[in-house]
Amino acid sequence: MTPLEIGLTLFGTLLGGGIIFWMIQVDGHFRRYSRDAAAERAGQSTQMMLLIDEVGRLSDDCAALIHTQPKLKGLISAHNSISGLEASLDSEVGSPSIREAAEQLLVAIRGMLATHPTDGDFTQAEEKPDSGVMALANRLFDLFTELDIHGPKNLGLTALEARRLGEIAHELGEDAWARACYKEVASNLAPGNLASMRCLATLAKDSADIEEEAHWVDEQLSQLPDDVELLRRLSVLRPETAERNVQRLEALGKATPADHSFVSGLKERLQGDSSDHSLAAVEAAIEQNPTIDQYLLKARIHRRREEPLLAIDSVESGLELPGGRQSGEAWALLAKLLCSEPKRLAEALKSAVHACALDAGGTEMILLKAELLEQSGRSEDSFEWLESALEKDPSNSLIRSEISQMHTFNGRREEAWAVIEDAPNWGGPELHIQKGRLLLADYDANRDAGHSDTDILSAAEATFREALESDRECGLAWLCLGRCQRLAGDIDEATISLNRSRRLMDDPMIAAEESLIAVDEGRIDDAARLIDEADITESKSLVIPYVKGLVAAKRGSLSEALDRFNEVLMVNPHHVRARLNRITLHLLAEDVQTALDDCDWLLMTYPNLLLAKLRRGEALIQHGIFDEAEREIRAV
Repeated sequence: MTPLEIGLTLFGTLLGGGIIFWMIQVDGHFRRYSRDAAAERAGQSTQMMLLIDEVGRLSDDCAALIHTQPKLKGLISAHNSISGLEASLDSEVGSPSIREAAEQLLVAIRGMLATHPTDGDFTQAEEKPDSGVMALANRLFDLFTELDIHGPKNLGLTALEARRLGEIAHELGEDAWARACYKEVASNLAPGNLASMRCLATLAKDSADIEEEAHWVDEQLSQLPDDVELLRRLSVLRPETAERNVQRLEALGKATPADHSFVSGLKERLQGDSSDHSLAAVEAAIEQNPTIDQYLLKARIHRRREEPLLAIDSVESGLELPGGRQSGEAWALLAKLLCSEPKRLAEALKSAVHACALDAGGTEMILLKAELLEQSGRSEDSFEWLESALEKDPSNSLIRSEISQMHTFNGRREEAWAVIEDAPNWGGPELHIQKGRLLLADYDANRDAGHSDTDILSAAEATFREALESDRECGLAWLCLGRCQRLAGDIDEATISLNRSRRLMDDPMIAAEESLIAVDEGRIDDAARLIDEADITESKSLVIPYVKGLVAAKRGSLSEALDRFNEVLMVNPHHVRARLNRITLHLLAEDVQTALDDCDWLLMTYPNLLLAKLRRGEALIQHGIFDEAEREIRAV
């Protein structure tokens, strides 16, 4: 063999040996990996079996728990249905169809009601709904609000289910829903149902609706003509039936001397100067059996008759009864009556504190307490009180909007926006209105700085329209929309919006806005009349003296106009339009130096305000400094 052949042979032998050795090594690794994988699979299989056994035990425990606690099944079913519907409403893909929403709601309602096996009569309820039912019910009524459902009419409930839903609604404070449920039963599902009529009478009594309560008491008497308590109650509510009712009691052998005394006292009152049968009836009932409820009813009647002092006396008399001071409703009514008495501000605040401590008066009382703290010079306490109330009820849009407005008044723009952006839901019009107000504040700030941003104004108008989509009967939203339309120059539409607002509420700012429209249209006498109307009840808004200044200037009363604009600027030195108008008045009065001082202040604060530069040029011309005046005017 040649050396080449020998070399190739050796090379081939070595290469073959190397490949065989590598294959042996790889095979060893594969075998080891296979053993490890088999061991790992065996371990995983063991763990999986343990997990399956644990899940099985948990499933058995849950099944046993549901069988031993049947209420849980309904609560779980209701929770799942409500959670599914909430997720559907929050989904960006699209809201559920009406049919799907109705089916899920019905499952949720029936699951919840199945855990509360009562007759649905809260006047005779032996036990209250438990906390689990109340928590689900609270979520359920939030869903009703989002789906714009205001009654049980189309929910397909039975009479018993509707009564139970009414009972739970009453416990939650949703008396409008409770009333709708019981009326549906009494009118359609089970006409003449006594439990429903009893609850409707109680709801009417709680809301001081004498006619409504009398109607349902009378309906009950049509089925229970010999019920002594109903006969006596109807005598109080409808004095004209008192004599006949007492005769019925006599026939039953149940009449008492107090009944006869009641009729005699009633006759004396009705023959006197007072023609108000309701007041006479309540006063007679108080003589017969004084209770805190009767005194509160008497106070409400006096309040409707615009007799505030008599109303206050009635509430205070009720508070003096045994246990009367524990009536949150009485303290709430007293706070509302006293808040309009400037000399009794401390008493009003004390009453509001008592009412809130007893959880009476709802959101209205929370806001009233904050307002009274503000009026007492305790602004920080007012703000802290509202924040604590919002922590307890983060979904309360009225409180959230009030806090945002307080931030705005104190110049904290970012905090004002943050409060409304943190809202968990935007169901009602309040937050839309507050967002629109913040946008209007931004628009005013830009306009004062010399930049009239119509995009912001359009965004504000769109926001107020969203508020109206939520509640077409919101007078404040119509008022704010009218202001946007006036600022945009759409006077006809603004007038229509303000007219709608006036029909829905009594607010002096409506007259102030109408006065500004009248000024724009040159109807000075109308503007003066309207702003005087606003001035009667509104003493805080700077719009009032500002518009009065415009009216005085249009009428040629320059000194009065100057006083009005000075009044505005004393409170708010940054009121640009008032300062510009004051500059014009100073120029007319030939007080050029004061006009120049105002111009310089404006240009230091708002360097791009062209109107200030123009007024400064006019002042310089009047002062005889023509070169500098020409530069200012050319710059404009």
